[in-house]
Amino acid sequence: MNDGGPAYPVKNRELVVDDDGSHTADVQHLGMSLRDRFAIAALQGVLASGPMFSDELDMDKVYGLVAKSAYDQADAMLKARGGDGDE
Repeated sequence: MNDGGPAYPVKNRELVVDDDGSHTADVQHLGMSLRDRFAIAALQGVLASGPMFSDELDMDKVYGLVAKSAYDQADAMLKARGGDGDE
């Protein structure tokens, strides 16, 4: 699956101490994937759109459907930007 790569990659220099002494090294912190970031944005939109709670609903199923929908939307965003969303 194509996750779009890192959403907020950071490359910095860190002090690394090993058995031979200390030195600096380039370290890249990848963080969350772009797919996760897109899903978060989709989920925020769904949650901000209004209440979806009811005593008559199985909320575990509702939450599962909402989470799946957020990732479906994230996959569509990845596909729209040039990836196929299914790699």
